[in-house]
Amino acid sequence: MRRKKTTGRGIGLLSLGLLLCGLMGLGGGVLGARLAQHYQPRQNVQEAPGEAEKQPEEPVTEAAPRWHNQVMETPAEDAGGQGDIPSAPVISIPETINAETEYILREKDLLSGSAVETSEEIPDMYIGMDREQFVAAMENYAAAPPLSEKERGFVSLEVLSFAPSRVVVQMNYRYVQPSPNFYVVAINDMIVVYLEDRQTVYQYTNIRLSQLPEKLQQEIIGVMHVSGEERLYDFLENYTS
Repeated sequence: MRRKKTTGRGIGLLSLGLLLCGLMGLGGGVLGARLAQHYQPRQNVQEAPGEAEKQPEEPVTEAAPRWHNQVMETPAEDAGGQGDIPSAPVISIPETINAETEYILREKDLLSGSAVETSEEIPDMYIGMDREQFVAAMENYAAAPPLSEKERGFVSLEVLSFAPSRVVVQMNYRYVQPSPNFYVVAINDMIVVYLEDRQTVYQYTNIRLSQLPEKLQQEIIGVMHVSGEERLYDFLENYTS
């Protein structure tokens, strides 16, 4: 190695100086000593046998912050499907109708298939109801509709959508069509007028069968036929209380 060679060279020069001192006297010894001192290394470092020459240190790259390499992981689920950290219970708040809810009525003609939608203010009786309560209220309405709705040909209704912002109800009708023939029948002692098809109600009346003359009662029990609107109106006016 480089340092060992330098040391050997200095020892050789020192020996040469001593030899000159012996051959040339005091002057040659001084010259040889100066030569040896000039080439002698300032520091002799004795290295351990087998020690490798020291290599230049490589710059150390600063490790990235631990958070940069971290991966967010969810708690592993056990065999039962439950995580290590119990989740908070979910509280379900039912959706209810409020004063700002848009109330859409969709009137559908079952005979033609056409439909018309109108937007109205929500009736006060429905405010605060959830879906289940509202559907129950609509079912009660359909079971006993007002007389005015019956006269229009009301058949049934459906709740198409329900949300706090908007409620849609479809009213199904079989609208009364002009007819030259009518049929008068009694249902639960009340007189009802049907159109020519004997299925579509033309008008519900407040006339009681029991209050009519006996002969007329027999005709109505057997389904009385009335030809023309004029004769029908005459009949209804005569017996309407």
